[in-house]
Amino acid sequence: MAEVSEPYPGGFNWVDLMTTDVESAREFYSTLLGCETVDNPVGDDFVYTLFTRNGKNIAGMSPMMPDMQEQGVPPHWNSYVAVANVGEAAAKAASLGGTVIMPPMDVMEFGRMASIIDPTGAVLNLWEAKTHIGVDLIGEAGAYCWSELYAHDTEAASSFYCNLFGWVAQEVPGAGGMPYNLFTNDGAPAAGMLAIQPIWGEVPPNWTVYFGVENLDAALEQVQAMGGSMQVQPMSIPGIGRISLITDPQHVYVMLMELEQAA
Repeated sequence: MAEVSEPYPGGFNWVDLMTTDVESAREFYSTLLGCETVDNPVGDDFVYTLFTRNGKNIAGMSPMMPDMQEQGVPPHWNSYVAVANVGEAAAKAASLGGTVIMPPMDVMEFGRMASIIDPTGAVLNLWEAKTHIGVDLIGEAGAYCWSELYAHDTEAASSFYCNLFGWVAQEVPGAGGMPYNLFTNDGAPAAGMLAIQPIWGEVPPNWTVYFGVENLDAALEQVQAMGGSMQVQPMSIPGIGRISLITDPQHVYVMLMELEQAA
């Protein structure tokens, strides 16, 4: 559990939801995570919503843009990594085989961002903070806890991100005995990666978001009562806790994690 006072380059520092039903998502996540919401009008007819706990930012939400819906982009969670200079980071991503799908742009006084697709096909956002550093809380119940990449070519993904952010990759035991790739940033855990398995079906490469919950079993009951669904039965990860994959009422995938209590 930690409060965040400044962004750390190479670390995940923000997540936000793009949804086709803001009010449904507001009720679902605020109930599930025990948080509040704050609406922020941004320009004409556009509202960016913050999920907060005791006044501290934990995530964001916005409505899906019509052009994205027309292109068949489903509702989804976005993940952001902090960088010192978003222009330099985007250029480096392109030089490493990534694709810049949204060039660096100013987000008012809050910061600068860009969106990239890595060589395996997963989308990721880069964030250069100004007044908005990202999450204020991380690694506790009701807050963002972890980001995990699912990729077909884990070697290509590992090479890309280690060169882009200076991460170090190592293989560690995963849930169910599946090999798990752990990325560290200056020695601290930064993210994880799993190879997409054929038994999963047509899963596109993606970064998936984890949120902490006090009690996983109780949270899963809430999920189903509110119109979401459990996709994967709870699994235990020694030394970490218990996890389960769910979908919200708009069929957005997200992981829930009950963190193991320190002895």
